[in-house]
Amino acid sequence: MGKVKQTIQLTATEVATAKKLGISAQVYAQVMGQAQAMGQQHVTMTMFNPNNHPVYSIPLSELVNLWRAKFGDTWIDVSELEEDFWSDASARLHTNKMMEELNHHSDNSPWARLKEDA
Repeated sequence: MGKVKQTIQLTATEVATAKKLGISAQVYAQVMGQAQAMGQQHVTMTMFNPNNHPVYSIPLSELVNLWRAKFGDTWIDVSELEEDFWSDASARLHTNKMMEELNHHSDNSPWARLKEDA
């Protein structure tokens, strides 16, 4: 017996909700389809709120101090940061131009460390 493919028709409101959540209508439909297949009537999806995440809710100066306490002035391969906190911290520090970057010609991994004046 072959797989049955389920088709989900999204309303304009659902398409707008997907857009507001920052996901494609296709991903939204897949999530809704999976929920229906598991017998769930409702799916809770929340938008990202930086005020609910420590990396984004603490002052930038405190984030710099935390990074410095954890890594010092050591070069870090940011692609190997496994904890979400430090990965997000790296992204925030990069966005605010507080990181020095090194893309060595022999390696595709981005290395970074705090700038001296961060």
